[in-house]
Amino acid sequence: METRREVIIQTSSNKWFSSSLTTYKGPIGAVRGFIPRFERRSFGPRLLPVEGEDSPFSPSFPGGVPGYNLFYDTIVRQPINSGEVEVPVGIVSKQYTLVQHQTLLDEALKAIEKVGIKLDEVKAELDLTAYGERMRLGLLFPERYNLKLGNEDEMGLRLECFNSVDGSMKFMAVIGWLRFVCANGMVVGVADSYYRRRHNRYMEMQDIAAILKEGIAATTKEKEVYLRWMKRKVSDEMLAKWTNGHLAKSWGVKAAARAWHITRNGLDVTFTDPFEKGKPTEKTVIFGKKVPGAVLPGDTVFAVSQALSWLSKERRDVQEQLEWKQQIPELVRPLLGKAAV
Repeated sequence: METRREVIIQTSSNKWFSSSLTTYKGPIGAVRGFIPRFERRSFGPRLLPVEGEDSPFSPSFPGGVPGYNLFYDTIVRQPINSGEVEVPVGIVSKQYTLVQHQTLLDEALKAIEKVGIKLDEVKAELDLTAYGERMRLGLLFPERYNLKLGNEDEMGLRLECFNSVDGSMKFMAVIGWLRFVCANGMVVGVADSYYRRRHNRYMEMQDIAAILKEGIAATTKEKEVYLRWMKRKVSDEMLAKWTNGHLAKSWGVKAAARAWHITRNGLDVTFTDPFEKGKPTEKTVIFGKKVPGAVLPGDTVFAVSQALSWLSKERRDVQEQLEWKQQIPELVRPLLGKAAV
């Protein structure tokens, strides 16, 4: 039987909407024990339970209850360990549907089982904000789903689920890849294999398993795409033009300059003068740390994508990391020419 002792707990330097993060790694059953549960309560002097649309705290109830808000409720985190107390984590509208993190975990596991993967083959990585109101759950599939890049380099297939109980973000599921040589996610899936839904009364949980199954099935195409990226050569002239133009316009001059040097020599850079004018490829820089997983020589579209993935990972906010990673396929499209996907 899996126990909480099997879980590795780490404090992350990243933030999620300014909230600190804690990471839990281990077997699914053990990680599950760290996922909190939440309840909906009235928004007023006392956090009283809200029961259905005919509750005295509902706008449909004549007159309501003095001192209680007819339009908003409070979401409260329940204690996980003995000695803990309930903690309010957010205020939501009456139309908001509370979707428990554990419910989404269950739906993701159902989807995984439907494609023939045993749950004891899956590794879990969980990120929670300080009060657990936002969750990122990564489920790494078994080795037979890996994409080999070389003799000692491969990527593992991973399902990531994002959720909030306070209405701060939509639920999202993403099929992506974890490149082991870097020990972090470097590439996000290029197929349309993600699913977003607002938390309202029309959200159907049974839809999630079907969408995730479709995303998992689409990874065969993604493998073909990445193999094509590895073969697609990019000349120095083409890369410089793309860096100074398309990339700089999309991500800014500093990020473009960093990407240029990562692809050229595998090193990240800082700037001697942050306000120096000029093209990204002409910036005066100070060479810094070696970028894990940088592909040298950086003369392929795949190598460029890895530089961009590193820059995405370096964003200090989880939401920004996700948004930047999802832009990578479109960013490298001009480098593919007729081979674009």
